[in-house]
Amino acid sequence: MSLTRKRNVLSFRKSLLVLGIFALLIALTGAGTGYASIEPVTRQTLVLQHATIVDVRSGKLTNDQTIIITDNKISHIGNSAQTAIPIYAQVRDATGQYVIPGLWDMHVHLEDNYKDAFPLFLANGVTGVREMGAALKNVDIWKNSIRAGMTAPRLVYAGSTLNGGPADDAPHMFYLETEEQARKAVRLNAVKGADHIKVYSWLPRPLFLAVMDEARKYGLPVVGHLPVEVRASEAVQLGFKSIEHLHGLFIATSSIEDDIFKHADMSDLLGYSLAEIEASQAYDSVKANKLFNTFKEKEVWPVPTMVTYLNMAKTEIDPRSTYVPTAVQEQWAEVIRSTPPEQTELMTAINSTTPDMVKKLNDAGVPMLAGTDSSFEMTNFIYGVSLHDELELLVKSGLSPLQALQTATLNPARYLEREQELGTVEKGKLADLVLLEKNPLEDIRNTTSISAVVLDGKLIEKKTLDQAVKTYPVMKVADMKEPERSDSSDTKYILHNH
Repeated sequence: MSLTRKRNVLSFRKSLLVLGIFALLIALTGAGTGYASIEPVTRQTLVLQHATIVDVRSGKLTNDQTIIITDNKISHIGNSAQTAIPIYAQVRDATGQYVIPGLWDMHVHLEDNYKDAFPLFLANGVTGVREMGAALKNVDIWKNSIRAGMTAPRLVYAGSTLNGGPADDAPHMFYLETEEQARKAVRLNAVKGADHIKVYSWLPRPLFLAVMDEARKYGLPVVGHLPVEVRASEAVQLGFKSIEHLHGLFIATSSIEDDIFKHADMSDLLGYSLAEIEASQAYDSVKANKLFNTFKEKEVWPVPTMVTYLNMAKTEIDPRSTYVPTAVQEQWAEVIRSTPPEQTELMTAINSTTPDMVKKLNDAGVPMLAGTDSSFEMTNFIYGVSLHDELELLVKSGLSPLQALQTATLNPARYLEREQELGTVEKGKLADLVLLEKNPLEDIRNTTSISAVVLDGKLIEKKTLDQAVKTYPVMKVADMKEPERSDSSDTKYILHNH
């Protein structure tokens, strides 16, 4: 073969190679994109047909709608008769069912109970939770489990709670004595990826101010118990974002606020609770309206957690505790048996004052968040289940079913500044949805009539949800052995520490 011919053959082969590489690049990138696609070849598409959509903004019901979900977002909503079903889509008939946004529980404590908690939340339509205080090592455990494929609700968290006073063995708290310790605690939580910083009742005022200042540097909101040394009016001006359990609001809206700050012994939860009860008898409507208007102006969110003391005042284990491990029920039984009658009376008194405050907040137009304080460390809290109890208690306190539903859907999205992707059933939003058999706007208890849940675009039928939840025999306090009692006649109050 001549040299010229050899060159022509090599040139031809080189041309074929270049063309082949070019064709391969086009196939990989898609014509005109200019980058390598990471989209799947076949997209996951879910279709919910013939559903009634609940607009949680207005309360409007739109019947016979088809919702198309592409990957994890709602890509189309339209009348079923006029909506074409994509080829290869998973189609779910939702005739006669009501679609609401996924629910959020805005005050929970997972601790190391996440393996029980996550399935229970989802089985109860809770697709998002705000974790309000845990040991930092638990944050890593949750994250690793979710990354490894564990199905879980969306999770925002505080890390460890910032407190003052004498240290005890609570693993979810940092006990702080100096401003430098307070700032360091904020930084430790920030490094762990905390979405907010939670403070507790006995954080001294100078340390609270340091926390507010340090958190601001990281763009983190400060939330939690209103510290007993801090007035609500001051906290909200400083940017305090959510007030848990309504702590401090009875004092802040009373005509005896100054006197309480000067003379009341609020060194523990007992004294603080007694001061709040006393203050509730001296309500000052002018003061209250001024504070409530500031709440609306500054976007401060009360989280009533009405179910907290209601659960703790129960003298028997809740019959729905079939979802609670036996060892936890045994601990609950011991706590119930050792709780003095005086504490039960105190919690009953708190329960009698809270609904009125919730009604006043609602009448003043202050939006609230639904939270439960759920934790196996306290008696009769059942992850997921307790949220529906809280919604019912909110309605009993004067909220309409729509307003109660907003506290677990629209309001959390606004609080989290994620209203563009969460909180309503709309095109373009993340597909976290709950399918209900009954209309929740007629009766808020209908939020328990769950037919299926859509989590991040994936359909989970009720049967599958229920199968993921473990069940146990329900114990009775009377079946437990009588604990040995000390000779001390002192009354010990066992109040919640979350």
